Amino acid sequence: MNLPKQTDVLLVGLGPVGAALANLLGQHGVKVLAIDKATEIFRAPRAIALDNEALRVLQMCGLEDGDIDTVAIPEVRMHSPHFGFYSRANTAGAIDGHPKLVTFYQPQLEEVLRNRLIAHHTVDVGLGVGLEGFEQEPSGVRARVRDADGVQHEVRAQYVVGADGANSMVRSMLGLDFKGKTYAEDWLVVDAKRVPQPIDHVEFICDPKRPTPHMVAPGDRQRWEFKLQPGETREQMEKPETVRRLLAPWSQGQELDIERVAVYRFHARVADTFQVGRAFLVGDAAHITPPFVGQGLVAGLRDVANLGWKLAW
Repeated sequence: MNLPKQTDVLLVGLGPVGAALANLLGQHGVKVLAIDKATEIFRAPRAIALDNEALRVLQMCGLEDGDIDTVAIPEVRMHSPHFGFYSRANTAGAIDGHPKLVTFYQPQLEEVLRNRLIAHHTVDVGLGVGLEGFEQEPSGVRARVRDADGVQHEVRAQYVVGADGANSMVRSMLGLDFKGKTYAEDWLVVDAKRVPQPIDHVEFICDPKRPTPHMVAPGDRQRWEFKLQPGETREQMEKPETVRRLLAPWSQGQELDIERVAVYRFHARVADTFQVGRAFLVGDAAHITPPFVGQGLVAGLRDVANLGWKLAW
């Protein structure tokens, strides 16, 4: 694999946050080598919500209306099995020309952001390439990366940016703590398509026995998040028969097209600092948050909107 020996910014991680930063830097003509250990985009949906500020950052990256599919969310409702519908947040309308709240399909967003990089001649992409280590010098960074063929390369850069997720290698190599807490509860996340009588909003079913957020998403999708009860295991909850039982109130006896089933344990953590010399952290490498206000990816996009122009200048 041909990788440049010298660049302005070595960007580690090409998920949505890393790809957004690569586009912002490419617009300024900054030389970027963006690497990612994965060779393909992860095709299962993960992040699902964007607010008007995130949409404005994506517009800064060059995305236009219609480049990604979105569903504008008119309201967020709270339901109790004991006393019914009791609260409503009005999320209809727009701020700064963008809807206040939308849902989206993360694999599509990542694909669009990566495809836009082709237009930036100063941006090189290395897929299947992992960071092995780096040293900081007064005038830059000297990094070692290994490509998919097992060949090690040395890359010199002005800066290194870790956009490599919650288990960030860059953060680990900087020796930074990731302080915070891990919640004791596990949650089962289910994405399904072609649901009878789908909702067009977001709802929280506030049942003390089984709290359940439920929301609409593009592509005729719906998402549920079911809190596990004491004694329930990942293996038990991810079984098709368990998923069918939990979705029974919405499936109306029909077989749903299940797109993803996964149990997650949510975390709230933040790195000691987002900068050490010429090394920076963005997105989940710098901070992770539970998903219930849909600000995880949004916060990462704020990071790169802030850092991008500063690196360029």
